[in-house]
Amino acid sequence: NNSLASLFDGIGMGLGFTLGLTLLGAVRELLGTGKVFNLTLFSEEYGMLMFVLAPGAFIALGYLIALTNRNT
Repeated sequence: NNSLASLFDGIGMGLGFTLGLTLLGAVRELLGTGKVFNLTLFSEEYGMLMFVLAPGAFIALGYLIALTNRNT
């Protein structure tokens, strides 16, 4: 590939990775605390603490991958 194509490839990969991490973080916050951007969607008593902790990231990532694969 030439330099311009590599530049656009890098920008696209970076934006995609950023979008993926943002989506993963939003899902974890929603399921863990019931809030997204300080907007309460459901009470904290219904939040699942596991999603706020480190292992919850792997489980949330697994759910996102499963949803992606289901739609393809």
